[in-house]
Amino acid sequence: MSPTIFVTGVSGYIGGHVVADLIKKHPEYQIIALVRTEKQAEIIRATWPAVQTVLGDLDNHDLLVEQGKRADVVLQLASSDHTLAAKGLIEGLSQGKKGHYIHISGTGILHDVSTGFGNLSSRIYHDVADIKEITSFDSTHLHSETDAAVISSGKELNISTAIMTPCVIYGVGKGPINNRSVQVPVLAQETLKRGRPFTVGAGNNIWDHIHISDLSAAFNLLIEEALKPAGGAATWGPEGYYFAEGGEHSWAQLGRDIAAVVAERGIKVEAEVEQLTVEQSAAVHPWAPVLWGGNARSRADRLRGLGWKPVAPSLKESLGEVVDVEIKA
Repeated sequence: MSPTIFVTGVSGYIGGHVVADLIKKHPEYQIIALVRTEKQAEIIRATWPAVQTVLGDLDNHDLLVEQGKRADVVLQLASSDHTLAAKGLIEGLSQGKKGHYIHISGTGILHDVSTGFGNLSSRIYHDVADIKEITSFDSTHLHSETDAAVISSGKELNISTAIMTPCVIYGVGKGPINNRSVQVPVLAQETLKRGRPFTVGAGNNIWDHIHISDLSAAFNLLIEEALKPAGGAATWGPEGYYFAEGGEHSWAQLGRDIAAVVAERGIKVEAEVEQLTVEQSAAVHPWAPVLWGGNARSRADRLRGLGWKPVAPSLKESLGEVVDVEIKA
């Protein structure tokens, strides 16, 4: 019998791309997708006729439990911070096939402004060597409460869990509803509006980045391992924590690179970045201090140990595509 994969977030940037790749690689899988509206359901079915849609949302506990019971693998790609949804899906898995649960988090959990906004931090977190520290972060760290709930619920109910923690994601997605990320496209959008790139502070702070195709390949790898006897070669449970990154950038350099691409399109733009205070940046975008103000540096040692490696175009190579989308928006 074909395995059943229950997916949340299929209308989103990450979920849509993961499902597109999953269908292409494994057309034999039975995919059930949670959607919030009938319009979304119609788009999903028109794009992927083999995908079964279920109408509901992450607040519908009974529905999530029921779908968890039916699934061999659950992919929670809709939210990094909906603790009750994670618990409900794991509860359902425990009452059904005892399948595997894969959860989306994010390296916002590492957001570090200890050296000041816009300043470099040398701290890099490794998902193998630093696992105990990463999974012990307190509630001042983004996503930490839900990450902890995933681990504890899986342990309590004897369900194998994994947490995938990507960084800045770039590239145009394959999903039929949302194919746009946030941090890089919005920075390009604001640069076009202002006619000049900007940073929070000096912009020497560093984040990692990953192409959406490489992230999707990482999710698909975990799904394949989950469907093997005993969860395959993947690590599950308290140490089943996976960073996903393919390189890193400073926000100042990225701003200059975006400006150069904009100039290549014949659009007037200043080349050098404008250094804004935290307050000034928040006036440009309310999330600016979090999106572009700190450091978040990770290494995907666990994924690389499974044979995964990033192969998609680099962030700099992809900026033309990003800028062109924002020009047309």
